[in-house]
Amino acid sequence: ILYLFSTGENRYLNFLYAELERYLHNVRRFNIVEYCHRNGIKNLEKNIMDLISAEKIDIVISSPFATDYQLSVEFYAALKEKTGLVFWMWDDEAYFDVYSKYYSQVADAVISCDYYSVFAYEKFGIPVIFYLPTIDNNSYYPVKSIKDIDVCFIGSCNQNDRAGYINFLIENGINIETFGYGSKNGFVNSKELAGILSRSKIVLNFNKLDKLDWINQDEPLLNKVRQSGGHYCESALTKSFCLAEYTPDLNILAEIGKEIDVFHNKYELLEKIKYYLANDSERETMAEKAYKRAITNCVPEITIPKILKELENILGNINKQKFTETKIFLSKNFKRNSINGLTFDMFVLIKNRKLKYAFELFRELFRYGIFNFIAGFYGGFIRVAENMINKCRKKFQKAK
Repeated sequence: ILYLFSTGENRYLNFLYAELERYLHNVRRFNIVEYCHRNGIKNLEKNIMDLISAEKIDIVISSPFATDYQLSVEFYAALKEKTGLVFWMWDDEAYFDVYSKYYSQVADAVISCDYYSVFAYEKFGIPVIFYLPTIDNNSYYPVKSIKDIDVCFIGSCNQNDRAGYINFLIENGINIETFGYGSKNGFVNSKELAGILSRSKIVLNFNKLDKLDWINQDEPLLNKVRQSGGHYCESALTKSFCLAEYTPDLNILAEIGKEIDVFHNKYELLEKIKYYLANDSERETMAEKAYKRAITNCVPEITIPKILKELENILGNINKQKFTETKIFLSKNFKRNSINGLTFDMFVLIKNRKLKYAFELFRELFRYGIFNFIAGFYGGFIRVAENMINKCRKKFQKAK
């Protein structure tokens, strides 16, 4: 198996890869972004094809982020002629309509973390596996401790309206401890998470999507969409009670009112915090039930073998069938986003003094015509400029 990924700095992806290695002993890891920024797009494509032939790769699992356009849909279609192709998609609730469905149209199978996107994949005739939240129970586990934190939140406090909720609680006398980007206590080591959650009487979980970005900014209805409620499982595995912002798929993970409770606005949140702080026994009973469900459903020794078994069944059936050549459908917006992403990669190559590969990539920017080039190149150039300005601003602030 060849596992294509985008970054070695994502703790969760590193955990997932380690779990795959436990069950699949012959897995080769390949960082497509790092290789592209050193050796260019053409060498990236050639190296992957050579690896498939030389090492007799049976399956390629690609796990891209929605910012990754280094490998085109057309390339994956050609790759599929040589080996099985599986996409492991992330954040489908935010990027299915603008990214995932276009790449996945050429896949033999897709693994998705978003419950509702599963039905969308099926609508397009794409074999799909729903990936239940899988949490590292070596990092999240009950720690015997005094419950000395009334309410805690771990995550980015700057995302969407989270800061407004947190400030509202503080103004109304709630003792809340926050951890993570933009928080009161700042970042914490991953080894501290289980202890913090175990000390907390109530753990908050916010589920609105972050503000729309350059990839999905033309889909304003996404402002009404909620994230998967999977982060709830982290607190559940520490036997901590979770009060979560309502999201439609939460009832797949837990029974609302018995294993978890939800809020729809800041006033309901305040009311329920006061209620559960005053009712220790009810809160702890719900936390215990949540733990029992999470430990039997959301840990890797349960979820990973199940996914691999489903994948084996899908690929086994596909191999018995004969397919005609896949016709590829791409929207104008996808094409422009693709050029936008590749433009950013081109400037990274220039920064790395890989001018030959940068020029090679520049020619690829015209693959979807001049009008898509103009729109995509402009967007990518603006992002590069903003990135440089932000870096200069941070350096200036540190110098002060």
